[in-house]
Order: sequence, then C-alpha cells, then structure tokens
Amino acid sequence: METFKRTPLQLFNLPQNFVIPLFQRPYVWKEDEQWEPLWKDIRRIAELRVSEPHLNATHFLGAVVIQSHEAQSKRLTTWNVIDGQQRLTTLQILADATGALLAQTGYARPAAQLERLTHNDEIYVEDGDSRLKVRHLNKDQAAFDEVMSAEPPVDHTDLQHSDSQIVAAHGYFSTVVAQWLGSPESD
Repeated sequence: METFKRTPLQLFNLPQNFVIPLFQRPYVWKEDEQWEPLWKDIRRIAELRVSEPHLNATHFLGAVVIQSHEAQSKRLTTWNVIDGQQRLTTLQILADATGALLAQTGYARPAAQLERLTHNDEIYVEDGDSRLKVRHLNKDQAAFDEVMSAEPPVDHTDLQHSDSQIVAAHGYFSTVVAQWLGSPESD
C-alpha cells in the first residue's frame, strides 16, 4: 500500500467518483462536535492566507483511505471510500453551500470553480448518471443528491429530505458562510 498526501483541492480537482459503499455508516457529523470546529479552522486559515499569503497556511483534515473500484463508467476513475466518508461528504457540502451563495450573489466565476470540485463536467459523465463526485450508496444517497443538486437559493426547509443530517449540514454551512461573506453590497 502506498500513501500520498493530497489537499482537498488536489483530491477533488480531477474528474472522478468517490463512492461511499453501502456498508458505511450514515452521515453523523454534528454542528458542535465537527461542523463548527471545522468551519472555525477553515475560516482562520482563509483569513490568514488573505492577510499573510507568504505563510501558506494549511489545515490538516486527517487521513482518507480510498481503494480503486472497478468503474462502471469508462470515462471516470472510481474509488471506494474506506475511511474518511464523513470528511469528504462535509467538504463537498461546504463547497456546494458556498458555491450556491456565490452564484446567487453574482459571483459566477468562483461559484463555477467550486462546482468543478463537487460535480464532474458533463463530458465525463455517462448519459443519465449523476455528475456528483461523491456518490453515496448508503441511506444518505437521496438526501445528499437532493441538496447537492438543489438550485440556489436553497430552501432547506422545502427539501424532501429536510430532516436529514446532510441537509442540516448544508444549511449550517450556508448560514455561516453567508455571515462571513456579508452582504453583496459590502466589501
């Protein structure tokens, strides 16, 4: 077995699928225990990179273990997620929530850049397949697919799976990112 260090950008930048197998536990991360500490650290790193770019500050997210998966698609590399599905799912939710906020406030370019981290370009996806890079096969599939495919502005209470932890995470990150970014009229 070989190990490679990858940043989330390096991990999600390529057209590929990360499959959360059926045997993986459902999404269980919560606001106080995981979302809030993760958000505070990401925000701290972002603010540090803006104020002192020469420091090249980073966030260590922890190990993610993936295993090559025999792809059903001939266009995409596919990986089974053995360990790290909570982190990968949360990062995808955070990127999607941020992208949706940027899109609805007129920042199309950074919104599209974030979408390329969460969705594969159509040219790599077989007809009828989902463009999502993270694919849940467990009980979270419907909620994840729904919230990640919702058009901005996302009304989390109106979603069919509004009671799921996945939708709650998307709502949380939508709120904290909006607060951090401020109104579109401000700097």
